[in-house]
Amino acid sequence: MEFQDYPQVAMEFMNREHEEFVRLLNKAEQKLLMGGKFAKHLNKLYNHCVEHFAHEEAEMLANNFPPYPMHKQEHERVLALFREQLDHYEKHQDDEAALEFIEETVPQWFIMHLNTMDKVTAQFLYQRKGNVA
Repeated sequence: MEFQDYPQVAMEFMNREHEEFVRLLNKAEQKLLMGGKFAKHLNKLYNHCVEHFAHEEAEMLANNFPPYPMHKQEHERVLALFREQLDHYEKHQDDEAALEFIEETVPQWFIMHLNTMDKVTAQFLYQRKGNVA
């Protein structure tokens, strides 16, 4: 994935965190393809998502974002997918399933989430407080 191929949102803190997400996703993919410590890097990506989602959720709550519950629920769903993949990989060392997750499932989710929930959230936050992050 190349970060510049994805649309930017109205809040710069989200763009910075999305860029780090793409960097960590690429690193995990690289480690998997080269026989490196994939689980370690997938865990780093998962932890980044936990922190990023918490940051977004705090901003949504602080600014009374009406669809907060729906956005938070999606974050929880995706974190559960990451945990399932991590658990599966640690038990089975299933490179094929891991590669599908990293190269297809996560990028497809990311572009959908970015173009829908994150775009709307960022625009709402921007209108509420300006582009201050």
